[in-house]
Amino acid sequence: MLYVEEHQALRIHAVDATAAAEGLVPGLPVADARALVPNLIAEPADLAGDTEDLGRLVDWSRRYAPLVAGDGADAILVDLTGAAHLLGGEEAVLADVVDRLRRARLEARGAIADTAAQAWAWARFAGGGVVAAGTGIGGFAALPVAALRLPVAVLAGLQQLGLRRIGDVSPLPRAPLVRRFGREIAVALDALAGQQATPATFQTEMRAWRRRASLVEPISTAEAIETALRALLAPLCAELGAAGRGARTLELTLFRVDATTQRVAIGTSRPLADAAALLRLFRDRIAEIEPGFGIEAMLLEAPETDRISQAQADLAGGRDAGADLADLIDRIEIRSGPGSVRRLHPADRHWPEAAAVEIPTALPAPVPGSWSLPVARPVVLLERPNPIAAEVRGSVIQAFTWRGVRHELHRVIGPERVEPEWGWDTPERTRDYYRVEDEAGRRYWIFVTAEGEALAWFIHGLLA
Repeated sequence: MLYVEEHQALRIHAVDATAAAEGLVPGLPVADARALVPNLIAEPADLAGDTEDLGRLVDWSRRYAPLVAGDGADAILVDLTGAAHLLGGEEAVLADVVDRLRRARLEARGAIADTAAQAWAWARFAGGGVVAAGTGIGGFAALPVAALRLPVAVLAGLQQLGLRRIGDVSPLPRAPLVRRFGREIAVALDALAGQQATPATFQTEMRAWRRRASLVEPISTAEAIETALRALLAPLCAELGAAGRGARTLELTLFRVDATTQRVAIGTSRPLADAAALLRLFRDRIAEIEPGFGIEAMLLEAPETDRISQAQADLAGGRDAGADLADLIDRIEIRSGPGSVRRLHPADRHWPEAAAVEIPTALPAPVPGSWSLPVARPVVLLERPNPIAAEVRGSVIQAFTWRGVRHELHRVIGPERVEPEWGWDTPERTRDYYRVEDEAGRRYWIFVTAEGEALAWFIHGLLA
């Protein structure tokens, strides 16, 4: 027996079959339970752990249908609409769920019905099973009023009036019931009759691009996992390609025999619908999979897709060099982690240090921009401007010393004035930039700025 503390009192939270046979039920004070069963074994309930475990089971339930949700503290709601016939029918699905959970040493009861309210009531108070389609509230007449899933105070009020079964309440006029117990009793009756939808927040959204496979026998080797993944990738990529789209991210969910799941994901730097290329990216992740006692089902989904731009082969009929670079970036990110490879994108700023932003290669550019500029910019911009010792004749720089090396200048082009950006966190000093070339043909980007009453020179970049 497990207990929790409620209102400074210990109450039963859950009981096993032996305790239930002794008349113990959830909600009973622990002191009363010990009076009934002196040799009672009681342990505190781990509510946080239960919630975590239920979340894992909710994820595992996606092997049956894409829309799943936790329902309270001890139930899972699965929307089987359009999916049951793919799994052998409703009776077969229900038997399979209960059997798999039982083999994982989890006792469970389940029901399939037209609405969530009907399934909840049938699983808890009728022993579970499949409720015939179109069953009205009359089919639930023998169930206790607790099957209406009403607050405890309302249930107690109904029982005080001698209304103990659904069949005692459903024929009564609604208006007096609503005046006495509130509108929720009418909503509960309509839900049980199949006339009122039960709202649910599903864990995942319906994804258009997905492929699922149930394996004849559990698999556990990397070679078997790769073979099964290849069988999922081929039709998924064919469908994506026919729609002119490619995957930007792929998620592979593996359903294990012990009613747990494992998920591996990959991202691509460009939309891909090439099954062979995507399989190469998955290979490094397959080595991370822990199959446990075996994997019995797999689900492959493409949560993010994008339109594929048609690439032209080179004149020799070879592969586009950009595709090779994209494949290299993808392989590096698979091994080093998402976002480990970044690219520069022009920003809508004129201050040199802020003229570019770093973004992950897998993401589209967050800001518009273009590298085409009216004047030359350095191919290498130093992380911060380095001070140099300048030799100036008149107002023209003739030479400078940087890192102990003197550079005699043969050409100086400029100045180009760059003003501080209003409203941005930039130094409040105007800079005059020059493009210069030394005696060895090396080109530099330098600037001069005022520091108090003196002028200070800095090198900021290397030109091509």
